[in-house]
Amino acid sequence: MSSLSRVEDDWLAGWWNLRRGFAIASQQPDLYVKLVLLYSLPPLAAAGLVLYAPRDTMWYAPLVAVLPLVTIVVAPVVLMHAVDAGSWGERIGVLEATRRGVPWVPRYIWTNVHTTVLFWVPVGTLVLLWERSPLGNWVPPLVWVAVIGLVALHQHVRTVMAPYLAVHGDLNGTRAALTSWQLGGRHFWYLLGTFILGSLPVALPLGLVYLLAERFGPDPLSAALLAASWQLAWVGVQSTRPLLITALHTAYEDIYAPARAN
Repeated sequence: MSSLSRVEDDWLAGWWNLRRGFAIASQQPDLYVKLVLLYSLPPLAAAGLVLYAPRDTMWYAPLVAVLPLVTIVVAPVVLMHAVDAGSWGERIGVLEATRRGVPWVPRYIWTNVHTTVLFWVPVGTLVLLWERSPLGNWVPPLVWVAVIGLVALHQHVRTVMAPYLAVHGDLNGTRAALTSWQLGGRHFWYLLGTFILGSLPVALPLGLVYLLAERFGPDPLSAALLAASWQLAWVGVQSTRPLLITALHTAYEDIYAPARAN
């Protein structure tokens, strides 16, 4: 089989992972809607503080910083356990998914410490070269954006399995990150296709709506979207997770369970 045919098969497999993931979510769609809404509330509350709360109070900065962390580090583990239950045909509620997920948050954070290093060492180096080195002025900005974007995508795909290996594979953070790096190298196009196809159905329309509202909306709306963009971004991320996590879960089962059995 040629390399091109292999890449095409991997992208087709990514499409099937999306469909299989959607089948898991469709068994209990109300659960995923509730999880999206519930875990979107903390960054929405932080966005409200950014826009309307007085900034000279003692509680402003801590709340604005801490509230999105619930969505950043707790919500994905809760959703991962909801998906895992659904993949076995088990029906659980929001409270049970949260009960199962919260104890794994420390392992998830420790794993992400490793993947953050793997991601930001090359990406951050390129950003610094662009901003601080003589190369920054010699190389066109479009080239910098393309190179940094491709490297960032590569690093993310190589580490995208790490949380699943840590939570479902019960590997420690270091081993989960290293095993993900190895699996990501062997199954790069397969995981890339699953990641992109699992993200686009929700991320693309949300991104377009945000850009149009920020660019062409009334000035107060544009200013509000810009001021709270960090907090609102996590609402968008949370909205993509039901499809993305279900698709990646099926990829995890495909590429790791057989290897573990051997």
